[in-house]
Parts: sequence; C-alpha cells; structure tokens
Amino acid sequence: MTFNEDHPHLSVIGDFVSKIGDRINGLLGKETTEVEEEEVVEINDRENIVVDPLLEDQDQCDDCKVEAGRQDYSLINPSSQFKCGPILRYQDIHAERRRWIGSVLIVTDNEEQPPRLVLRDPTKARVGFSHPRQLDSWEGNRFYRYDIQLQLMAHREKKIEYWFEKENGEKVAEPQKWNFYVPALEEGHNWAFYSCNGFTSDVADPEGDFHGANPLWNDLLVAHDQKPFHTMIGGGDQIYNDDVLETPEMVEWLKMDGDARVTLEFNNEKRYAVEKYYFEHYVQHFNTGSYSKALSLIPSVNTWDDHDIIDGYGSYPPKYQTCEVMQGIGAAASRFYLLFQQHANANTTHHAGLQTSASGKGWNCITHLGKRTLMVLPDTRSERSKEMILSNETYEMFETEIRSKLLPTTKHLVIVLGTPLVYPALKFFEDALEKLGDKLSRGSVIGKVFGKCKAFENVLGQFGPELLDDLVDSWACTVHTEEKRKMVEMLQAIAVERSVRVTFIGGDVHVGGAGRLFGNESQDRLTDPYDMVQIVSSAIVNAPPPGAVITALHTCSKTYSLNDFTSEQMTEIFDQDVDGSPLEKKKLLNRRNWCEVRELVGDHHHQKQHQEDQLQFTLRVENLDHVGVTKYPIVVDYLHTRED
Repeated sequence: MTFNEDHPHLSVIGDFVSKIGDRINGLLGKETTEVEEEEVVEINDRENIVVDPLLEDQDQCDDCKVEAGRQDYSLINPSSQFKCGPILRYQDIHAERRRWIGSVLIVTDNEEQPPRLVLRDPTKARVGFSHPRQLDSWEGNRFYRYDIQLQLMAHREKKIEYWFEKENGEKVAEPQKWNFYVPALEEGHNWAFYSCNGFTSDVADPEGDFHGANPLWNDLLVAHDQKPFHTMIGGGDQIYNDDVLETPEMVEWLKMDGDARVTLEFNNEKRYAVEKYYFEHYVQHFNTGSYSKALSLIPSVNTWDDHDIIDGYGSYPPKYQTCEVMQGIGAAASRFYLLFQQHANANTTHHAGLQTSASGKGWNCITHLGKRTLMVLPDTRSERSKEMILSNETYEMFETEIRSKLLPTTKHLVIVLGTPLVYPALKFFEDALEKLGDKLSRGSVIGKVFGKCKAFENVLGQFGPELLDDLVDSWACTVHTEEKRKMVEMLQAIAVERSVRVTFIGGDVHVGGAGRLFGNESQDRLTDPYDMVQIVSSAIVNAPPPGAVITALHTCSKTYSLNDFTSEQMTEIFDQDVDGSPLEKKKLLNRRNWCEVRELVGDHHHQKQHQEDQLQFTLRVENLDHVGVTKYPIVVDYLHTRED
C-alpha cells in the first residue's frame, strides 16, 4: 500500500531523493523551489513515516497578527497546465487540535499523474507536499483532490502559499503561485456570502445593462485585500445550469406532449448529452473572470439550490419530478456538483465532511468557522418534493449533530438556506398583485420573485393563472408552513439549551434585505433566544426584479405569527438608496449585492465589552454605475444571559 492510499493527508513530506527499495534514503527538501530531481517514494512501513513539517515542526515566528497585502490579480489565473483549477475548499477546523482542514481540486486531461502540490506556511522552516487522489474521470478528464491540513496559531493569521511542483512535467524556477489565509484560533473568522452567480436567460444584455458578471466579484476581492476572508460561502446557484434544456436531446424531449415526456427512457445518448453539458459548463464557468480568481484564493463552503441542477428542481408535480429523464438530469447534476463544488464523489462524501441522514439522500454540511461560530448548510434539493423540503430523518440528524458539534465556546449558530425563511407570504403577494392591476403581469413576474426563469415554464408548459400554484420553491409558500415551524422550533430548543444565537442567511430572490423571528413576550432582544436575524443576500451576478415587484412585496410585508410564542417580520434597513436618495420602501432593495461577514472578537484592552462575539453582516450593494458598492451593516449580538 502506498503512503498516499494509507495516509491521504500530505502523503510524502519534503523532497525525497530515493529509489524504490527497503528504506527511505532521501532528505526533506529545502524551502526554496530549486529542488533536485526525485522519485515519488512508496512507503510500506508506517513506522518509517517522516513527520509532516506543516503540522509537527516547531513554529519559527512570534504568535502575532500579520497584515494582508494587495494581490496582483493579473498573476492569479487558472493553471494553464490543467483543464480547470485550482479550486480551494474549506472543510472544517478542529479547535481542540488547532487543525485546519481543506482541499484543492484540479481537472486535467493529461494521462500522466499530476504533480504534487507544494505548500509554504510562513511559520515553518520547511515546505510541505500533498499528493493527488483521483476522484473520478469523464471522457479522459480526471478529477484530482489534494488534501491539506495546517496548524493554527492562537493570534497569528497565516498566508499560505501553494503551487504545483512541476508545470507541464518540468520544474521551473518561478512557478505560478496562489495563496489563501487561515485564521488565528483566538481571532475573528471572516467570511463572504454570495448566491445567484449567473444570468438567467431572460437577461437580454448582461454586458450592456450590468457590465457583466465581474463588478461585485471585483468588489469582493477588494474587500479580501483589505482584510482577508478565510472562507467563501456559496448559498446556492453558484452556477446556472438551466441551459441543459437547450441541448438538442432535451429540446426534443420538451417538444413531446405530457404523457410522452414522463414515460420516455433516459437512454445513453441523453445521458451523455446531459453529462457533457454539465462538465463543459462547469469548466467554462469556474475558469472565467474574477470568480475563477476568488475560487483559487478563498476556500469555499457550498450548498446548492435549483439552478445548480435545473430551474425549480424538486418542486415539480410528482409525475414530472419522478420521471426517468428528470431523475437522469438530477443524477448528472449531482455527480458534477459533488466533484466541482465539494471535491468528492458519491463514495467519498464522508471524507469530504458531508453528512447524509438515514433517508439516504442529500449531502449536508456542518462546519466550524473557528471557535465561536458553527455553520449548518442543509441540502434543500436532494430530498425536495412539492410538499417537503427536508425529511424527518434529516431533521433528526441535524438535531443530533448540531448538539454534538457545538463547542463550549460557540456563540453563533448560522443556518444557510437556499431561499429565505422569513419573507413576505406568497398568498398575500398574490393579493397585492391583484390590487396593483396593470402595473404587473402576474404570469410573467411571479417567477421573478422566487428566482424562476423560462426553464421552469418550459418543463411545465404555459400555466397562466395556475403558475402560482406550482411555485412551491419558497419557505414562504403555504405548503411549507408546518415544516418551517418545525425547523424553527428545533433551533429554538437548541438556542435555549445551549445559549447560542441562531442566525439565518439565504439568497435566491435577487434582492438585499433582512428579517427576524422574535418572541412575542420578549422585553430584550439581547436575552431573547427566539430572536433570530435573517440576512437576505442575492444576487452577486443575476439581474434584480423590477421595482413593481418590490412595491408588491412591501405591500404584503406584514408581521406573521409562526407559533403561539413567536412572530416574524421583515426589517427596515434601507433608509437611502445607493445614490443617497431617500427610500420609502426600506425592507428590500432590488440591486445586486453580496454579504461581507466579520467576526468581532473582544479585546479587553482596546474594545468595549459589549462588542465581543458579534457577527457584523454588511450587505455590499452595487452602485448605479456598476462601479463600487454602498454598505449596509447589520450587527448580530451573541445571546446574552442574565449574568451578562
């Protein structure tokens, strides 16, 4: 057995000069890139394993903060020797071991084994190496994952450099390099949230109307330069795959009548066409523009939503959702979602930190963003039907796993949902549309409220007034009211029992905003465990809905009762538009945006006590000229106790 197979993390450490034999005869390499020729050594005796310098070596510097430096983004591009990548992924932090866990993904069509990944930790005297592990292949394209583990310091944030040992089979004096930041264990864990990272087909002129996809990704990278993000949270729709229906094989399927559609076999020809679309679209999307730079500089944590599969997936009437073609589309989307976004295949999801409940469906993620925040990313697509978002088995799994993963130091429990939990109720929105009359066309606009595009209509046909009944993708739909109550009450019990503040963040609806749940008898938000803020942030790329939609949403925005002791409402956070003009409608703003999240950690020497352990969410909303942003901060306090 090779070391790589038996010990996947940083399998052979250092630069070895050796031949295959009974012993290891080489020495660990120097810190410079000028290393001698070597062979990858098979190690059959675990007792002879050399220590990992990135974990075991003594730190070579003081435990203190370091400043970020501005990137030269002209040098940050996908590697020319691979089909796609590198793509960083964050998996978890083990606080008690001071251990950071993540991975890098590449895709290559070269038949040769790809080179080792080299990592330089500035606090260590020696570099470390990670060997590639093949996850899958498609049409000669191989997916490789490099596992990474790093040691965290208490108060020093570290900039980790990484590169590939060889480029096109040769060692070079100045290899192409990338980097990422790992947090200090006792300092703040900073992250960015985004959703809806693409244009739907109804956006006629993305470049002319919005300056394309880069403006807000450029802003995110500017913020990263000013104060690095340790993780980047994809809240769903990281890629818009709806054009899978434009492949000739799917166009032919859509032209059939309803009965023929649901009985058609998903044969090898259709499977190949669908898989080819997903593979090629992922490669193109993940290699393009400022987004590709962010993927190689900030480790990602992702969940998915419908557009990562196909518009509305999971919410179709059962005869369409369960038909062979739709299930085949879902299987192909799942395969490439796991590979590109989770660095996993169907057999390695546990190794990637993903969890599946007893239902056997779905890939859920629960991860620590440092010592004080636990983040939960439910998979709200894999089990979905018109009546259900998550199964009972999945709720049981979450209840057990969240409790087991909460640390004594955890102050915040953040739940990432593809669609907002708190939002104007759909049944009231319908009434508002009728009152507005000719200002809105119900059939053409209702979908924009919930991120739907033409693909949804293409599958189901033209509904007219029945379209509303089939848009059950939102938690705000009546059919999901009981399940929404179930989720909130589970989290309320955990908040009370473990004294943690619960916060929701989600996207999908192409507006910025905020809402909250709160106890009906609450006298003090700081001590109310039922007080839960929700951040709405979307889209970082896609076009916002027209102003008339915002008018209708505000018209039907009310305080709703969730249960006997909890209410919910949208919150007024927008006093002014991005140009400084006053806003009458202050709850939702229909401009592109993303969310910057900074953890404010108490410093008893320089910071007031009440600022400790806050999460500061800042909606960064695009300016009218698509250059720069206007910031709208929302601070979430930790759950105070009477002793506080």
